[in-house]
Formats: sequence, C-alpha cells, structure tokens
Amino acid sequence: MAKRDRAGHKTLADAVRELIGTEDNRRHVHKLLGLAVDPELPPTLASLLEAITKAKDDKTP
Repeated sequence: MAKRDRAGHKTLADAVRELIGTEDNRRHVHKLLGLAVDPELPPTLASLLEAITKAKDDKTP
C-alpha cells in the first residue's frame, strides 16, 4: 500500500491511525464521527494494533 499520494501527503489510513494513536484523540475522533466510544480496546485488539504499528515502523526506512 502506498505511504504517500502523488502530492506527497499521508494516506488516509495513516492519517487516521495517527489521529487515534492516543486515547484523548481517539475519543475526540469518535465523538466527531458520532461513533460509540469503547472505554478501552480489548487486549487482543490492542496487541494486534500494536503489532501492526510496529511492523509498519520496522518497514519505514
């Protein structure tokens, strides 16, 4: 998947991932989009998100 578009901007997925990177931002984005806010991610999903982020960071030169 492309990391940047033709103009050099972040992809939508990367921008959203960055926005929800902290608990405060996650709650704010959920509120703006009218989504229900879970108090915290279940451990399996939290570890999966962490593994995805780590794999993405490892691939970045």
